[in-house]
Amino acid sequence: MGDIDRINHIVDSIEKIEKILEGVSMEDFVTNYEKSLAVERLLLIIGEATNHISEETLYDEENSTPWKLIVGLRNLLSHEYFRVDNKTIFQVATKDIEAMKREILRIKNKLENNG
Repeated sequence: MGDIDRINHIVDSIEKIEKILEGVSMEDFVTNYEKSLAVERLLLIIGEATNHISEETLYDEENSTPWKLIVGLRNLLSHEYFRVDNKTIFQVATKDIEAMKREILRIKNKLENNG
C-alpha cells in the first residue's frame, strides 16, 4: 500500500467524521458513546495511516500540520485509552481536523499532479 492509498484513507476518515458530527454539540458528543467511539476509531485510522506515509510526502516546505501529534493521538487512543478526554477528542474532530483536511488534500493534489 502506497502513500496515496493511505492519504485516501485519511480523507475518507475525515469525511466520515464530518458526517458523524454534523449538527452535534459537544454535550451530545460526550454523552453519545456511539458517536464518540466511531470518531475515536476514525482518528485511530488517521493516525495509523499517517504513521505509514513517507516523511518525504508529509514534511515538505509547505507543511503546517503536526503529523507527529496525530500519530501520538493514535497511540494515546490505542494504548492509553483510559486517559482519553472526550472534550479534547471533540475539539480535534471539529476544529483541528479542518486544517488537517486542507493539508492532506494539498498533499494528495501534489502527489497526483507530480506522479
